[in-house]
Amino acid sequence: MMERSGVGRLAPLLILATAVTLASTGSCAIQLSTTIEKPVTIPWDPSLRPSTTFLPLTEGLAADNTTGNEPSQIHLSVAGPNAVSVSWASQKAKVGKGELTPNDPWATPTVVMYGTDPNNLNMNATGYAQVYSQIYNSSYAFWGGNTTLNYTSPVLHTAIISNLQPNTRYYYRVGDGTTFSDTISFRSLMDAGMEYPQRLLLIADWGMSHNSSTTLDHIVASALNSTNPPLVLYAADYSYADTWFPNGTVSIPNTAVEGNPNAGTYQPVWDAWQRFIQPLVGQVPFIGSTGNHEEEQEADGSIFKAVQARWPTPSLASMSPSYFFYSVNAGPTHNIILSNYIDYTDFSPQKNWLTRDLMNVDRSVTPWVTITFHNPWYTTDTSYKEWEQMRISLEPLTYQYGVDVFFYGHVHAYERTTPVYNYTVDPCGAVHITIGDGGNSEGVSFLAKDKMTHQFEDFNGGCPNVSAASPRPSYLDPIIPSQDPWTWYQRTLTFQADGNSTGVGNPPGYCYAEQPQWSQYRESSFGHGTFDALNSTHALWSWHANQDGVAVARDQLYIIRDTQACPSRLGAMGAASAPAPAVPAAGVAPAPVLGKPALSTAG
Repeated sequence: MMERSGVGRLAPLLILATAVTLASTGSCAIQLSTTIEKPVTIPWDPSLRPSTTFLPLTEGLAADNTTGNEPSQIHLSVAGPNAVSVSWASQKAKVGKGELTPNDPWATPTVVMYGTDPNNLNMNATGYAQVYSQIYNSSYAFWGGNTTLNYTSPVLHTAIISNLQPNTRYYYRVGDGTTFSDTISFRSLMDAGMEYPQRLLLIADWGMSHNSSTTLDHIVASALNSTNPPLVLYAADYSYADTWFPNGTVSIPNTAVEGNPNAGTYQPVWDAWQRFIQPLVGQVPFIGSTGNHEEEQEADGSIFKAVQARWPTPSLASMSPSYFFYSVNAGPTHNIILSNYIDYTDFSPQKNWLTRDLMNVDRSVTPWVTITFHNPWYTTDTSYKEWEQMRISLEPLTYQYGVDVFFYGHVHAYERTTPVYNYTVDPCGAVHITIGDGGNSEGVSFLAKDKMTHQFEDFNGGCPNVSAASPRPSYLDPIIPSQDPWTWYQRTLTFQADGNSTGVGNPPGYCYAEQPQWSQYRESSFGHGTFDALNSTHALWSWHANQDGVAVARDQLYIIRDTQACPSRLGAMGAASAPAPAVPAAGVAPAPVLGKPALSTAG
């Protein structure tokens, strides 16, 4: 359930059947309203989301000012309980036509010096190094012509610092044992348990533009203002290297390039982006999902090569068989990362692992459970109902075990739902938050012929046009086996017919005629989010729009865990006593919302 917040205290509980109330956001705690009469849509102001281009790869934070073995692209990833992976790059990437000689990863040692005193880094860790290459061939001539450039990476280093004391500031520098970076600091995460507050920083679809720079400034401020050590949850789409042609020219708009296995990417964008975000991820541990912009298929069929080389994940520590799904505890929160791009059907490794992970969560230790992946299950914007088969496969499981919140990217706008299950407002359902508004240069998400005319699916003409010629999912997610480059796609996608078309199925109600009741707030502006677990029952969600001041929260409310009304919030123990959820069916129209929810009070 959810409730609007006051500043500095919990507002009185005024609980609707939809579990949403509205209270003051001012310091005087003046009651604004006792109810949200209708879902909120903030009219789109194009001046707040202007079309924007990539920042130059050679200027500002993105510039590479290093020489020799000087480190750059320094970033932290969670490696497991009381452990972080420290990653960085040394030497230069190589770009050119024809055969390139890769850098030698064995020639440069991987060393981290660290300690709790910046003047006495008395501990060290060694690690491993690797390189990867992105090689094109004549099949890419259409895109890059004879100017197509091959790429081989800098030396990419990773060392794991383990046995960290929880909630402790550590200072570190990285290098080869002789040449080191400047000293940087971070705070180690709190152990799993009931110490509060715990802040999660939410961002997705960041890219590298002037808007991205504002997001960087704001999210760094949110990190520095955190009482206890924060954790970055990243809902995928990182550098947008695949929005560039492989000859080094950017393609915006990139309707024929992104995710297209015949288009290629320009890998130096990855190097620039990793330098650009270092002010955040060099100081705050990170976990993230994978999205369509990380696919980057090569001529030999390789996919997700760059992201795996650059961002290690704690799969082993969370007993996951895959790089792409895992979980991490941070204080009272248990945070699960999944992937839309790995098989999630019955008996798949991902679904089997998720089942075990949810069963093993001790909600008396980590009462808050979040799930993050890229493509949203609930959105009224771009990608509306695009991943129904994943939702149908996994939503009953996550409902059974009382998952509290989902975080998504992909849609370049902000949207938050009421607690919902199977398109029905349900106090025991999860809150779904789309935060794919990090600032990338593709521009606003849209459901209209004109990208500058933003529409939601329930606006007149905004419903996706689905037909044999315009399938849903789109070319990013092939549904025809003969056109399927990855065999698991044949099992993980579903055709979603449009109720307004003459296509197959035509389930009535595929599109709503107005903003559905489960969609409580939506706005097309850049920004980031913070999730603060305050105690075992209340978490404060805040969405910060870039056009506002750093401390301003444009959408802010409490998310409330009610374990009496929703025993599934107790985890495996509660799931055993909770009613079994109804399994959603593909193509079934959402139930109509009849009248307004009744108001009840609790204090």
